Formats: sequence, C-alpha cells, structure tokens
Amino acid sequence: MPPDFQPAATKTLQVSGMLPGRLGALHVLLEYSLKMLQQAKSGEWPDVIQTGAQRERLIADFFTAAVAPTEADEVALVLRKMLRLNQEIEMLAVNSRGGVSESIGSIQQGRRAILAYAENAGETTGAGSRE
Repeated sequence: MPPDFQPAATKTLQVSGMLPGRLGALHVLLEYSLKMLQQAKSGEWPDVIQTGAQRERLIADFFTAAVAPTEADEVALVLRKMLRLNQEIEMLAVNSRGGVSESIGSIQQGRRAILAYAENAGETTGAGSRE
C-alpha cells in the first residue's frame, strides 16, 4: 500500500468476511485506475504510465494472499470495474494525437495482469463478465 494512503472510512463499507485493511487495499487499486483515467483525460500520458506501474505492483501485492471465498464477489466486482476503466483509457490513448503507443502498451499490460489475477482468484461469476 502506498505510504500516502489514507483510508476513507466514509467511502469504504465492510463487506461480509473481508478484512477492513484488505478491503481498503482493494479500493486503493480502484482509486489508482480512476486516477489513471483522469490523467488520460488530461493527456498526461507519462503520468498514466507511472501510475499504471505503481498499480501493477499493488495488484501483485494484493494477490500474494489468496482470495478467500468470502472476498470473491467484492474482488470480482472491483476487477471488472478496473477492466472497464482500462478500456476507457485505451480508447483515449488511441484517439490521442500525442503518439501514445507506449501508453497503450502499458495499459494493455495492466489489463493482462488484472485478467491473470482474476483467473487465479477464480473470478468466473457472471456471463460475459470478462472484458
């Protein structure tokens, strides 16, 4: 978890069976994806790449512990949201005029990481939920 992370108690609800610290870490991953989208909308492509690399490390850290059955639904929900955000970022990168092929590659690598962790976490719920 990044050293500047401050859990927002009002934003995070306790999910059945999920430890508050682990839930907070999961939501930090989503916040990084949202930050990447805002950076992409502003055309800050080097920042998108940097934030994506930080997020990828946090994803790896999160999944060092197996996803418990009681966490699976919340983890799957957040992973699906992250994948949708990645799709938006990719579209912005494709439509950008700034030669952002490196950004697109970085974002696609992040998407592959999210999908790999989703598969390892047993995220198979919902027809067509893979994006």
